[in-house]
Amino acid sequence: MARHSFAPIDALLALACTVIFAGGVLAQVGGRDLAAPPRIDPPYEKIATDLGIPADRVREAFHKVGPPPRTGQPPTDAQLKAHAQALANAINISPDKLRPVLEKYRPEPPPQRGGASEGRS
Repeated sequence: MARHSFAPIDALLALACTVIFAGGVLAQVGGRDLAAPPRIDPPYEKIATDLGIPADRVREAFHKVGPPPRTGQPPTDAQLKAHAQALANAINISPDKLRPVLEKYRPEPPPQRGGASEGRS
């Protein structure tokens, strides 16, 4: 059987494989939203201590209810109130008792990026 030399079709095949591999790697790395800060878990133990309940109960409630929706804007008062109500129901405490504790440990919003008018006079 005759041995074939390296043909242009082989080079194209090798190039295509390289591009596909590199595209997959870049999709995993470059697909992250670099503008959005990573979510940080709430301080379950501190919240539980302030409420006088076990930290596991707080942790389970947060996992059950989830975080407030991320829309790119700070949550509205209505969204915060609805989230606190859902957490209070999951923890089985009064929303009026939970809201001040959540407010105490609410993370600072990320700094706002400048809009189109930034840097213009």
